[in-house]
Amino acid sequence: MTSPPRGGRHFHDVRVGDELPSIALLVTASTVVLGALAARDVAPVHHDPAAARARGIADIFLDQPTQAAWLERLISDWTGPTARLARLTFAMRAPIVP
Repeated sequence: MTSPPRGGRHFHDVRVGDELPSIALLVTASTVVLGALAARDVAPVHHDPAAARARGIADIFLDQPTQAAWLERLISDWTGPTARLARLTFAMRAPIVP
């Protein structure tokens, strides 16, 4: 991951179309279940593989708050400690499964 410039990135440093660096995080059944529990998301699709398969998904999948937290981490690592994320909107286009 590219380090933020000294002093961090600021609003005027970022342009539409700027690419963020990639991030690799290990997705296991434990991270899926623990993320859902931390978000108090008790939907069976996050801890019961049969319930996920009944919805047409291969396995349990990562909940939206956990995905948002990981995305916020990526952004804050990229911008640096002085930046503030005011608003975040994203679309979950495919399930993230272990």
